[in-house]
Amino acid sequence: MNKKTKKIAIVVITTIIIVCLILLLILNIDIKKVDNVITENEIVPEEEISDEQLRKTTLTLYYVGKNNEIKEEIRKVDSKKLIDNPYMIAMELLLEKPESNEVRTCIPENVKINNIEKKGECLVVDISKEFIDNMENNVEIQGLSIGQIVNTMTQFTEINAVKILIDGSDDVTFKNGNINFKQFFTNED
Repeated sequence: MNKKTKKIAIVVITTIIIVCLILLLILNIDIKKVDNVITENEIVPEEEISDEQLRKTTLTLYYVGKNNEIKEEIRKVDSKKLIDNPYMIAMELLLEKPESNEVRTCIPENVKINNIEKKGECLVVDISKEFIDNMENNVEIQGLSIGQIVNTMTQFTEINAVKILIDGSDDVTFKNGNINFKQFFTNED
C-alpha cells in the first residue's frame, strides 16, 4: 500500500468511528427523553378507594325549578341500602330538603311514609294525611308535588305507575277537590 491509500484508509476509519460515536450519543439522549416522559405520566393515587365508595350509585330525585318545572337532582347513595327497598330510600330522600338552591320541594313538611309496596308494575305509596292537610290550595303546586313523587318512583324501570294512598285510603282529594287519588299516576300525566 502506498502512502496515499493509507491516508485515505485512516481518514475513512476515523470518520466511521466519529459517526458511530455521534449516533450512540444521539440514541442515548433519545432513550433518556423517553424515560422522562414515562416517569412524568405515571398516575399515583392520592388515596385508596374504599368499599363504600365503590358501592355508590346515583339516584335521581325530582324537585321543582324556579319556573315551576320538574327538575332532577342527582344523589349518590350506597347501593347496599337500595337492596331491600329502593323505593323507600328514594321516597325518604325526596322528603328531605333538596341539596341544591336551584330547586325546591312542593311536598309539605312533616309528611311521613306509612308504607310502599310494589304490585306488578305499579308502586303503591301510602303517606300520612299531612300531605293533604298541609298542602297549598293551589292546583299547580298540588300537581307538582304529585309529579315529584311519580317521576322519582318511575325512574325505576320496573315501575310504570304510582298509586298514592293517604293513610291507607284513596278516597281523598285535596281541599279544592281537583285531584282524585283513586287514579293511577304515570310519568305521562
